[in-house]
Amino acid sequence: MLSRAATAIPHAATHGSDQIDTVATLTATLHTAGQVATVLLVVTIAVGLYLLSCLIWPFGKCRRCKGAGKFKSPFGRAYRHCGKCQGSGLRVRLGRHIVNHMRAVRGAGTNSTSKAGK
Repeated sequence: MLSRAATAIPHAATHGSDQIDTVATLTATLHTAGQVATVLLVVTIAVGLYLLSCLIWPFGKCRRCKGAGKFKSPFGRAYRHCGKCQGSGLRVRLGRHIVNHMRAVRGAGTNSTSKAGK
């Protein structure tokens, strides 16, 4: 049977491995931070484009009547208006609600400071 003797590793040989571990950890952290920044940038651009589209096209089809604005009676002869959209077939999109809220908050802040100065 062969036996292997444990060899002593000098202190100078292990000192460099700590620096390599530190560099590897720092590189991994920077790589992860770069990925997070890229994801945040993409999400920010997507949300901005969605809000811009809500400024241009503020309405979507009503989900209850699918944009028709009316329902047929059970017997198929008469129609009635959709109660959700009041017969228009349209609904305000979620992004447009957010834009309207941001405008109202900004407007309220502007009006309150101008009234305080009078």
